[in-house]
Amino acid sequence: MSDWDELPWHPGAYLARSSQALTVDVFGTIRQSPSRDDVLDALAQELGLPIGGPWSLKLEANDSLNLLHEVQPSQMDVALRNSKVLLFVECKFTEWDGGTCSQTKSSKGPAQCTGNYENQTNPRNGLPGRCALAAKGIRYWDLIPEVFDIRADEDHRPCPFAGPWYQWMRILTICTAVARREGLQPAVAVVYVDRKGLAMAHKDWTPFRAVLRGGGVSFHTLTFQRVLELAAQSAPQDQVWPELRAWVETKIELA
Repeated sequence: MSDWDELPWHPGAYLARSSQALTVDVFGTIRQSPSRDDVLDALAQELGLPIGGPWSLKLEANDSLNLLHEVQPSQMDVALRNSKVLLFVECKFTEWDGGTCSQTKSSKGPAQCTGNYENQTNPRNGLPGRCALAAKGIRYWDLIPEVFDIRADEDHRPCPFAGPWYQWMRILTICTAVARREGLQPAVAVVYVDRKGLAMAHKDWTPFRAVLRGGGVSFHTLTFQRVLELAAQSAPQDQVWPELRAWVETKIELA
């Protein structure tokens, strides 16, 4: 990988259970493959997305323009683009679920939000609003009603995004904003390891999918194993895929 030393590595990336390392194993190999466009066309077709190279693949990508005014632009595990679609990929390995909203945590003083989406005042900065992040100028709630069947002008108790849905919401809204700016079709995929005992393999996505609004960003889930199957099917002459599959299976067993 040409930017190996420049990649913003997570502190636990050296661990066998690291989702970032697993992401680099699989999507880093795809990026360097001579068959990258064929592999990513197969992946797009699997998800019902527009095919056609050339494809770009960036690891640990973010929105350089910070369209949603985040304090620190969110890192996307993988960003895939062709001339028609922008696909953000979030990869999970041994994690229990998505990340939760920091505003409800009280480790460094009082929590900045009660966990409800309702009129309140942030005890740390005195800013009023239904959402502590929105009061700071972060624009998730500007796009939430476009992505979800959830209104921004009504109270919600609890806030639907106080818990693990927060990370999925953040990726979907950012993808919507970036794709709109670039004139592309937005899509998000969660790629996880399918193995008994790993939480993401047993996650029920039904409640989350039920509140997604159609016609905008599409949401998909896919296993690492299926990604490797698609790679092997689209480039059967390349022996890297069975070797990579064996490497990944070893990591899964260790984790």
